Amino acid sequence: MVMGFMDMPEHEAMDAKQAKARIDEVFAKYRMCKVMKFAVREARITTNYETRENGATNRVGDPTAAVAVYNTDRASECLAFCELIESIVHELEPDEQLLIRERYMKEARMTDTKVYNFRFDPPISAVTYGHIRKRAFAKLLNAFQYAFHSTKTS
Repeated sequence: MVMGFMDMPEHEAMDAKQAKARIDEVFAKYRMCKVMKFAVREARITTNYETRENGATNRVGDPTAAVAVYNTDRASECLAFCELIESIVHELEPDEQLLIRERYMKEARMTDTKVYNFRFDPPISAVTYGHIRKRAFAKLLNAFQYAFHSTKTS
C-alpha cells in the first residue's frame, strides 16, 4: 500500500501503559542528550603492545581522526534529536506544551502532582490534568511515529 502525502502513518494499537513507557523513553533520551551531552572519546597516544600472531597487520589508520569524527557525529546527532523533540512539542497546544515541558523535559523526578498543583496557574484538578496529558500523548505518539519512521527511511 502506497501512502499519500496527507495520509497519517498507521498507529499501532497500544494501551496507556505502553504509550507512557514509549514517551518516557523518548524524553529520557532527550534529557540525557540535553544535560549530559555524551561521553567524549579520547585518542590513545601510546602504542598497543599486543602480540600479533601472524606478524604486522599492515593496516594504516588515523585513530585521532576517527575519534574526532565520532565525537562530531555524536554531538550533531544529539543536537538534531533535541531540536526535533523541541519542534514537536512546540506544535502542541499551550496547556499541553506546559505539561510536557514541566513534567517530562525539565526534570526526571518531577511528579504529576507537582505539575498540576504548582506549575499550572491557576492549579488544575487531577482529572483535567489527565485529559490534557491524554491529548498530548496522542499527538506526541503520532508525531514521534511519523518523525522517527521518516528519519529511518531517509
